[in-house]
Amino acid sequence: MKKIRLLIVDDAKFIRDLVQKTLRTEYPEMEITEAVDGRKAQALLERNSFDMVLCDWEMPEMSGIELLQWVRSHETLKEQPFILITSLDQKENVVEALQAGVNDYVTKPFTPEQLITKVMKQLIKCGCVTREEAMNMGRKERISAAGGAELLAGGNPLLAQAKPRPAAPKRKGPFGKALLIAGEERMTVIIRDINQQEALLLAKRSDGCLTLAQEVTLGLAVGSEENAIRVTVKAYVSNLQLTERSPLSDKFNVRVQFLPQDTETEIKFNKVLAQML
Repeated sequence: MKKIRLLIVDDAKFIRDLVQKTLRTEYPEMEITEAVDGRKAQALLERNSFDMVLCDWEMPEMSGIELLQWVRSHETLKEQPFILITSLDQKENVVEALQAGVNDYVTKPFTPEQLITKVMKQLIKCGCVTREEAMNMGRKERISAAGGAELLAGGNPLLAQAKPRPAAPKRKGPFGKALLIAGEERMTVIIRDINQQEALLLAKRSDGCLTLAQEVTLGLAVGSEENAIRVTVKAYVSNLQLTERSPLSDKFNVRVQFLPQDTETEIKFNKVLAQML
């Protein structure tokens, strides 16, 4: 299978890092190049070939939609697979992107699964990889880490003798503490898991009371006290569960789903996540 080459275009470094980390965690074989705006992406596309472009819409110098239109106007690039990644999710934005010839559209904030699914769908559709190859790309590191190198070698013990390079360890929770604000109550909680869509928190009943579907605010912070990045994110309670099968248990798990955020909050939230994960 050939090396998959992707071009990520975004003026925000933390978004480029987030996209790259998401893809390489699942598919470490990918070769990824970055561009900070549409102009620099133009230069890269004129000199190199890429299997896909992942591009932000709102950028200085040249927007993502302008880069897409330029790509579609060039004979050698008009079939270039192109995905827009943007917070512009209104119907008119989607229509404009489709009319310009976009292959797919990822709305921020996105989950790793959403991004990976759309990228692999387009790579399969354009013939860069087969469905089997796409599955194997994601399975290889996991099988190696589980000690199943002989499966990758087709059962051949001679091929399996070579030790595979271990997969980079994924960081596991907890991810520190946060402040959960529900009405007049303020609860210090432990973050057990978090992504752009939801968070799983550990709380104490003695600190406060929550109800399902209740709107809350989650306060997050990363970094040193002097240079900390802080953000408060709106959410609602989607699940409550005691950690022990006893009505006397003081600890319980809280799952919150994040609500749509304004652009400034979304940017800060993504910065915090990039440092936490």
